[in-house]
Amino acid sequence: MKSKILIITSILIFVTNSIFSQTYKWSDGSADVLEQGRKEVGIFAPLKLGLKNSAEISTNPILFFVIPNISYKKQWKNTEKYRFASKHTFTYPTLLYKMMSTSGAGGILPATSTIPQLFKLNNDALLTFDKFGQKITVSAGIDICISAGDADFTYIEWHIVYPRTYSLNNTFTPHAGVDITGDLYKNFVYEYKFNIFFLTQSDAGTISENQLKITWRKSDKFALKAGGIYSYGTFPFGKDGGFYPMFDLMFGF
Repeated sequence: MKSKILIITSILIFVTNSIFSQTYKWSDGSADVLEQGRKEVGIFAPLKLGLKNSAEISTNPILFFVIPNISYKKQWKNTEKYRFASKHTFTYPTLLYKMMSTSGAGGILPATSTIPQLFKLNNDALLTFDKFGQKITVSAGIDICISAGDADFTYIEWHIVYPRTYSLNNTFTPHAGVDITGDLYKNFVYEYKFNIFFLTQSDAGTISENQLKITWRKSDKFALKAGGIYSYGTFPFGKDGGFYPMFDLMFGF
């Protein structure tokens, strides 16, 4: 039972890394990047570092030994009207999938699963502009998975996991989104984000997500965030929806 809880927690932390976002000195899901030398980390969010030349790099150090991961975000354009950036995230899910392919309490995939070498790259283009006192970001991207070796494993059908791991079984998954962030009251900030994943099998359909988060920015060194995500679409077991709460403590330095 303990091993199953660890695996479930690892997957949820990994797939929600991009869901948690911040504003001002904090990084977020927009085309903005951390200032050079600034670092931040959360209980669930990855460790991020601002680099020179308008870029940032991040990784989740706790999960690195289970699912090696690294992300690079580069801002290419910054004008009075808009900012444009790209984000590229590499993960190696093979180790985690092999851990899940077991019988008993820790088994999420069948013990008979054959897991190949899996190399997953997510690429996103981000266009951000300010309108009516809000920060609005339009994004489009694609998950690409390259595998090597024999493969025989099923989908993980959990609501927010399924679209983010779909490319492991189907090579690629296009996706798009809109993110709106603004001030609520004093140190409180809201973020609403809509995501849609286009599943590439002819009868697979789409998965949509609506996310709402509230962040209390106590300072540039500490932030508290909470919210939820509702996922709905066509899953292998049929059309369905599910709501998942979110919570994180963020530290900047």
